Amino acid sequence: MKITALSVAALFVAPALAAKTWDVNVVNGLFSPQELNIAPGDSVRWPNNDGADHAIVQTTAGARTCNNLAGGFNSGRKTKGQAYMRTFPTAGAINYKDGIGANCVKGTVGTINVGTAGNGGSSGTATATGSTTAAPITSPTNKPNGAPYLTPESSIFLGVAAFIGALVL
Repeated sequence: MKITALSVAALFVAPALAAKTWDVNVVNGLFSPQELNIAPGDSVRWPNNDGADHAIVQTTAGARTCNNLAGGFNSGRKTKGQAYMRTFPTAGAINYKDGIGANCVKGTVGTINVGTAGNGGSSGTATATGSTTAAPITSPTNKPNGAPYLTPESSIFLGVAAFIGALVL
């Protein structure tokens, strides 16, 4: 059996192309959707199209809270037009809040369920808090945005696969 660069590259690239990027927006001072089900390896992007500044800050596990998770992610202050994006490689529930001022206390909190709730993102549905089928408030954020997202890690795999394929030829 002849091994080609294309067959080796396919082993590494196919999983990377399956990864999706999902948007969570701030609408009327709340995350939309507040709860999002994704698959491991998917990314979430929080674009700030709101008039106010926002910061995406990971909170402690369990029930949603406004307590920062020590060592958790923190986007820093994002102004209108800026975005924060994070890839979630492993299963679990990740809670987060808006870390600016009293926004968290006012309810600007959310949860990313990575491969743990419902379909694990495989069918591409997002759920709003308290509902299993509610759509986001004003935009179709329950669908991945744009083209497949190629992570830096998958780019490295592609390069290695191409190199190995060239050696085999």
